[in-house]
Amino acid sequence: MPVRTATYGLLAVAGLVAGWYYNLQFMQQPGSGWGEWIRLCMANPASASALMDLSFTYLIVDLWMVLEARKIGLRHVWIYILLTVFVSLAFGLGLFLVFRERRLRAQE
Repeated sequence: MPVRTATYGLLAVAGLVAGWYYNLQFMQQPGSGWGEWIRLCMANPASASALMDLSFTYLIVDLWMVLEARKIGLRHVWIYILLTVFVSLAFGLGLFLVFRERRLRAQE
């Protein structure tokens, strides 16, 4: 496996593990849920700023993935978008980049 592809894959898994370590801790708290998560993200200007930055990053990355997938003929891009939203941005994007690299190598 090429170094770039392996690096994307390792970073995707690391992002998944690191993020879900804290997600699982949060979900064990009473009253946890998406509404509470968003409320806590808006608890102060610093965390609200991070949430806004993350939200726009999701939009930009998902739009880029759709356009890039069309350009290189990578099918089922909707799977990566769902992964970014419901699992982890790092995991969905990292996995997309792994399959993008494989697709580009196949086209060479």
